[in-house]
Amino acid sequence: MSDGHLELAWAVDAIRVGRRVRVDLGDIDELAASIRSTGGLLQPITITPDGLLICGLRRLEAVKHLGWTTVNVWVRNLSSPLAMLLAEREENTVRKALTLTEAATVYREMKAVQAEDAARRQQATWLEGPGRQVGHGAAKCAAPSGEARQHAAALVGYSHTTLDKVAAVQDAAADEHTDPMVRDMAARRLTLIEQTGKVDPHYQAVRAAQQDAATMAADALARARAARARPATKRQLERREPPTDPARWSPRAFVVMLSDTDYWWAHYDPAELAARLNTEQWALVEDWQANTEAFLTELRARRRASA
Repeated sequence: MSDGHLELAWAVDAIRVGRRVRVDLGDIDELAASIRSTGGLLQPITITPDGLLICGLRRLEAVKHLGWTTVNVWVRNLSSPLAMLLAEREENTVRKALTLTEAATVYREMKAVQAEDAARRQQATWLEGPGRQVGHGAAKCAAPSGEARQHAAALVGYSHTTLDKVAAVQDAAADEHTDPMVRDMAARRLTLIEQTGKVDPHYQAVRAAQQDAATMAADALARARAARARPATKRQLERREPPTDPARWSPRAFVVMLSDTDYWWAHYDPAELAARLNTEQWALVEDWQANTEAFLTELRARRRASA
């Protein structure tokens, strides 16, 4: 036993990796060649007593690549999730720097763990006070303070402002309730963040797309509510005129509209519509067709002229 760890030989297949922050392992072939040339690991892999990997994912993959069945490990007993995160952070920042998205993931988890620790300390303080009882929500995670965010970011090696922006783009790409086009855009922007190391332009682009999507959704809802509140009469349909000063929407809004109505014709039965649409509703269909054809004719002509 030395420095709080025990060095042992351990079966490679018995080491459990679990969920890791790192997704980019780099050049494993090069590392395997280095291990082969030096005759072994200069620093053993670190695991918990039950075989959970703490540090050394790249070294573990390299020895698997070399066909090793056993490997020397350091066995350490880390008592908290924060200690595990810090150990992974230490290994990855010292040996192979975390990418921006990996760093943002570590940062978020550190904030969550710190909030949990703070809630536990608060609960313990309340319990220790004479005659005090734990109130509702005492064990809930409080929002991390500015100091806690700065501390977590400093441990990862980036500013908390940068990491918060990367986290916001990650959220947009992962949120199932976000507009599909915004999600796709956010996913592409995460790739660009990784490739360029620049964050703010891509964060601002995603924010703008989110705001556009929210505005379009609000406008569509308002139009639908107005249409339901004021059903058109036959005379109103005959005198129907376009708005005198219509709002101009962006090309992105046009593409979103196309995406939302893609293959709309596959979802309706012409025979059923023909039987059920009344005169006023059919007038709307013909008006929609005429104006759509006119718009597309002009759009096509302008596109050809600019080619």
